[in-house]
Amino acid sequence: MEHLIKNLIEQLVSKRELEFSYIEKYKKDELNDLILISSGRIFELDIVIQKLNELLDYYIRTKSN
Repeated sequence: MEHLIKNLIEQLVSKRELEFSYIEKYKKDELNDLILISSGRIFELDIVIQKLNELLDYYIRTKSN
């Protein structure tokens, strides 16, 4: 399970970086609505990544007990 969660976190971090690259592209084209959408996605990805890291930390601590 630990490896699956780590893999999922890596995929979400990659998606987050992709959204940042979209924002840079949208800035050049002055597409403010799309910038807001991408920044909202990044915000949500950050929350999911944080929760998965907490879950992984909890799993590791309980596994060793």
